[in-house]
Amino acid sequence: MRHRWWLVQIVVLLAAACVAPLNSVVAGASSAPTCQSSSVHVTEYNVSVAAGNVNDLYWIRNVSHQACSLRGFVRVSFEGVYGLTTGKLKNPHALTVLVKDSRNGGANGNDPGGLKSGPIPTVTLAPRGVASFWIYGTDESYHLVSDQLTKCITSYRMLVWLPGNDHSDVVGPIPGNGFYWCGYIGLHPVLAGESGTKPPVPLSHYFGPTG
Repeated sequence: MRHRWWLVQIVVLLAAACVAPLNSVVAGASSAPTCQSSSVHVTEYNVSVAAGNVNDLYWIRNVSHQACSLRGFVRVSFEGVYGLTTGKLKNPHALTVLVKDSRNGGANGNDPGGLKSGPIPTVTLAPRGVASFWIYGTDESYHLVSDQLTKCITSYRMLVWLPGNDHSDVVGPIPGNGFYWCGYIGLHPVLAGESGTKPPVPLSHYFGPTG
């Protein structure tokens, strides 16, 4: 039975390759143009917070009528205030947040998303197709080597630059939430599908049965 199951899988994969233009997302080499900020919609899908570890999943949906492609890391910045707070922010402004590209691919058990191995793929998004990426960090201040405490921020407005783009998208948090970070944040590369991982992982793995 196991050999027969693998044979079925191979047949399915070969069949899928033949109809790749009909699929919503294709990872690999692409002749599609780079996705522009005007052709996609970036949203915070959900966030997992536990013991100070924050894993934030974002979706990139192609809202145009043409396929486009992405490869690499987004760039982000935040507007808000320093310190952790709730409610309406007084005099929000551009914030300085240390951002690092992450390729640990889950080696850190508190940061399970991202690319497990291999080169960063090119992701082709068909119309309505979805790609995704994770941001990892903490919402608790901690001491640096210099014994200084890291700065924390509260933001309701994040700017996202897609790979190869000069124009940003404005992204808000999920309802009732905010962007709360202390110290640096790690950005994982844009990957095909909804889970922000390669290989893909069910969303229930991170967010429970409701995904």
